[in-house]
Amino acid sequence: MTERSRSGQGLRTILLATVLAGGIGYAIQALVPPLLTRSSYLTFTTFWSATYLVVSCLAGVQQELTRASHSGSTGDGYRTWRSFTAVVAVIAAAIVLVVFLILGPRIFSTDAVALVLALAVATFGYCLVAAVSGALYGVRDWRGVGGMTIADSLLRAGTIGVALLLGASPVLMGWAIAVPFLIAVIVIWAWRGRDVAAHLSLDVGRGQLFRNTSATLVASLATGALISGLPLLLRAFAPDASEGWLASLILVISLTRAPLVVPLIALQGYLLVQFRDSRNHVAVVLRWVGALLALIAVLGALAWWLGPLLLNAFYPRFEALPGGVFSAIVASAGLTGVLCITGPALLAAGRHRWYVAGWVLSAMVTVAALSTPGEPSVRILVALVAAPIAGAVMHAVGLARTRAVAAI
Repeated sequence: MTERSRSGQGLRTILLATVLAGGIGYAIQALVPPLLTRSSYLTFTTFWSATYLVVSCLAGVQQELTRASHSGSTGDGYRTWRSFTAVVAVIAAAIVLVVFLILGPRIFSTDAVALVLALAVATFGYCLVAAVSGALYGVRDWRGVGGMTIADSLLRAGTIGVALLLGASPVLMGWAIAVPFLIAVIVIWAWRGRDVAAHLSLDVGRGQLFRNTSATLVASLATGALISGLPLLLRAFAPDASEGWLASLILVISLTRAPLVVPLIALQGYLLVQFRDSRNHVAVVLRWVGALLALIAVLGALAWWLGPLLLNAFYPRFEALPGGVFSAIVASAGLTGVLCITGPALLAAGRHRWYVAGWVLSAMVTVAALSTPGEPSVRILVALVAAPIAGAVMHAVGLARTRAVAAI
């Protein structure tokens, strides 16, 4: 099998896994709200948002390990990988525990301590998921990557279903979201771990691995603020928005952005490997970005027309929103998706600083827009659209400089 055919097979495997996992996640986001009260839904979606804000931040672990990992004959990188993973998992869980014990009463209206403990366990579990996934991507074990993606989502659907049957208390729902990370990594490591340990090679030592990961973690925190953590930011920085309007907006953001952004998030490792091994990855980036923007233009127009009708039909208890809001949310998702393409390209070229700068600028614009005085709906929509535009411009400058250096 040629390298191109192996890459094509890898893309098909990851896309299939992403479609299945995305469908499961989308079903959870779509089917759970009608089963909960408005207050319970806000607690559920806030915990979900907090969890995936942490997940998005820790994606930097996966990205750097993907970039650094290669398939070798001796497995000489395994011991470094193992010690690095253990240290990062413990530190991350401790940081999340301390930070959210302070913020918990403001974010969670009930059972704050229990929910924060569940969040810390989720953090530890996802560190392991990120490290194993990074190694699987780096050695091009596409079956293992796909298995991890599907296993995590299937397990979460099952645990949330059980929690709903047992009464859907906030604590039960929180643990139902958190525990699958640990179970998934145990299952996948039992299946693929021996091969990873035998063939894993790293192109940097432990010290450089920590330094590079520190940079990607900063960018990943900003990524999480723009993607998974957005509902959390909206509650924190727009407390003057009415509960009904905010619940509807968060519902639409969750349902609209998921099918657009989640596939690109899932492809981060694949894109990084492909850009890393491509002779002219800037041209490949431009093709991906062009296709995405064309798709978003069509979907934005459809959202303006169909969005209000669908919201009223499927969620009549939620407050109505105008078509322009739906279109803005779709545009925001597409522009955020552009950052999910340009980011791996910069990492593949070793441009960690430009990668970080783009995501951090986007997060800063988000917080700044939400913090300005004025009508909350206007502030929120400006933040949704302006933030990813700013980050995309920064990444474009970094890619242009990369291309200019390569041409010298």
